[in-house]
Amino acid sequence: MTACDRAEITIRLALPEDAGDLPEIERSAGQVFRTVPDLAWIADDAVMSAEAHLASIVAGTSWVASDMTGEVVGFLSAERIDDELHVWELAVRAERQGRGSGAHLVGAAIGHAKASGLRALTLTTFRALAWNERFYARFGFLTLDERTIDGRLRVVLEREAMHGLPIARRCAMRLDLIASN
Repeated sequence: MTACDRAEITIRLALPEDAGDLPEIERSAGQVFRTVPDLAWIADDAVMSAEAHLASIVAGTSWVASDMTGEVVGFLSAERIDDELHVWELAVRAERQGRGSGAHLVGAAIGHAKASGLRALTLTTFRALAWNERFYARFGFLTLDERTIDGRLRVVLEREAMHGLPIARRCAMRLDLIASN
């Protein structure tokens, strides 16, 4: 467990009993998309199911941020794929955003990946939204281009496009851990 002094938040591995609360946190987090007119529909889009969260929790690749009362205010859900950790979702309740919870959740995932001897963290996100590409770049994630993206991440982006996400506004990012250890 780690404590976030600034936000009085504790980061811990998610527990099976957390799974039912995480879809609502993701719905709340998605409300920020209402501020981007052509992406506002995402605020009403489907979120990860409690069952999908449970799979990540059982695998030990899901973390939650909870406040001093024990209320879960955010989560990061990931999956180990070969020697990489892929972040599927990072979400913090709308009213708790901008207070450091997301940064500490990313830090927990990075710490886990390093301790597990993984080669890298990967994710897909929006370009040009302050809470997306630029946020992850602060941790050292690099945006992949046509020369550096691998087949797995290309497929993830294509699947996102099939679900309506505008591929021209999406990017894949990678944080290499071998060089940063």
